[in-house]
Amino acid sequence: NIKKLIEEPIQVRLAVSLHCAEDEERSNLLPANKRYGGLSELMSAVHEYTEKTKRRMTFEWALIEGNNDTPGVARKLGNLILEHKIPNYLVHINVIPLNPTGGYSGSPSGKKRVSEFARILDTEFGISCTPRMRRGIDIDAGCGQLKSSVKSREDAALI
Repeated sequence: NIKKLIEEPIQVRLAVSLHCAEDEERSNLLPANKRYGGLSELMSAVHEYTEKTKRRMTFEWALIEGNNDTPGVARKLGNLILEHKIPNYLVHINVIPLNPTGGYSGSPSGKKRVSEFARILDTEFGISCTPRMRRGIDIDAGCGQLKSSVKSREDAALI
């Protein structure tokens, strides 16, 4: 719980998997979004966290080709942060092309889309953004791959 972290005397670096700037899309991708109050609740908690702790936080954003990697979506993300009055200097966004995961048909974004997404956040909103390299894909250890791999083996064992 982000609000509990605010009161903790420990120094931690908060990172939140965001991936979408609109509730409906985020709930489709991350069903827990609705259970925890949606983007409004999340962004309000992040605002409170940055306001009280003055610590920089990170949003993780898996870029899915043609889905959440367009210039329009980058602007929605920038505006979401602004609308919730989260200071741009206390936000960092890591963007990483989607890792291939069994059971999900999305594709990773290409280099041009990744660069443009990061450029928009930086130049139009003053939000630092770092394109990250995909790692661990060859051994199914990239984000989301391990769970998919284990589930596939469990499902096969039941047959």
